[in-house]
Parts: sequence; C-alpha cells; structure tokens
Amino acid sequence: MRTVIIMLLTAVVATLGFSILFYIQPRRLPLAALGSLLTCGVYLLIKWWLGGEFIPNMLGALVGALFSEICARRTAVPVSVYLTPCIIPLVPGGMLYQTMSSLVQGDLPGAGSCGLTTLIIAMGISCGIVLASVMAMLLFHRGSRRAVRHTAGRGRTGRRHTQPPHPEK
Repeated sequence: MRTVIIMLLTAVVATLGFSILFYIQPRRLPLAALGSLLTCGVYLLIKWWLGGEFIPNMLGALVGALFSEICARRTAVPVSVYLTPCIIPLVPGGMLYQTMSSLVQGDLPGAGSCGLTTLIIAMGISCGIVLASVMAMLLFHRGSRRAVRHTAGRGRTGRRHTQPPHPEK
C-alpha cells in the first residue's frame, strides 16, 4: 500500500514539473495533477487486477483522456492542455531507456524484448486516447450534428445557396 501511495505522489509531482515545463497556466495545474492521479490510479488498479501492459495502459489513458475532454470543455481550453499532463505517468521512459541501452551494449534479444514492451505500452496509450476522443465526439457533439444537418447548404439568411453559372472561356 505504501508503494502505491509513493507511486501516485510521484506521478503527481512529475506531472506538475512537466506542466510547468510546458508552460501550462498555474490555475490549470490542480486539474492537471488530478488527471494524472486518476490516470495513474486506474493504471495501477488494472495492472494489479489483470496484469499485462496493454490493457492497464489503455484503460489508464482512456480515463485520463476522458477527464481531459471534460475539463477542456468546462474551462474552454484545448484538450491537449490537460491530456499531455494526464498521460505523463504512463509514458514508458524507463523501458525505452532499457531498449536503447541494450542496443548500445549489443544485446539484441534484450533490446527486442524491451522494444516490444515499449511498443505495446505506446499502443495501449494511443488506443485509450483514440477511444476517449471517439466517445467524447459521440457524447458531446450529438446536438450539433443535428443542427449541421438541418442547416446544410444554407447561409446566414436561411436560404439555399445557388452557384452562379460559370462563364465559358
């Protein structure tokens, strides 16, 4: 239990550091830190429950990206303001370092193993972000699709646009 608390606190501190490095406004830092706490918490819970790499990273990224979508809409900023800090705890930096270290030392089987794990983690993160983006589009843009469909081809006056005939050359 102590290890989990240390990992969660480390994730929040790292996220705050990266957020400051990426020039995120100070008033947005608490939500960014909360998002990383949620992302890392879901990752650790699923990792403990199921094991593996792909599913825990995908579900952690999914929760973080959905949190980012909601926060971005509530605070009227781009999603990337919250998404980047939320995903920081999941980034496989240590595994990527091991891959490169194994390559430099000439340990090709070790590099292949670490590289494959890094790729699986990266694919899990990207799948979680894509799923959250699609879910947010379906949930948040439901009413706007109907409005676009009814006004298609109409200008501000509400009349249909007509194309002027093209002059012959």
